[in-house]
Amino acid sequence: MTPLKSHKHISIRGDEQTIVDHFEPITKWTRAGKNGKYIKCSRCGGVHRVYHFSWSGAACPKCTLYVTKYEWLVDQLDTWKTPR
Repeated sequence: MTPLKSHKHISIRGDEQTIVDHFEPITKWTRAGKNGKYIKCSRCGGVHRVYHFSWSGAACPKCTLYVTKYEWLVDQLDTWKTPR
């Protein structure tokens, strides 16, 4: 199974399109902010919240595989600027 490279979910109702979630790979400039960020495992798709990115890798609680930091995906819509 190949790891996910990105994930975007778009909801369409009539003529209205809404992006529900949008995950992109973690970069060295990724910050969590005071409320944390959701990250998604690129192997199984499990979603978890983290409050900092000062780690090199982590074991996914869902699939128990060790995944390096830059293979995880971070939620791009989980910011204080994005209304939910």
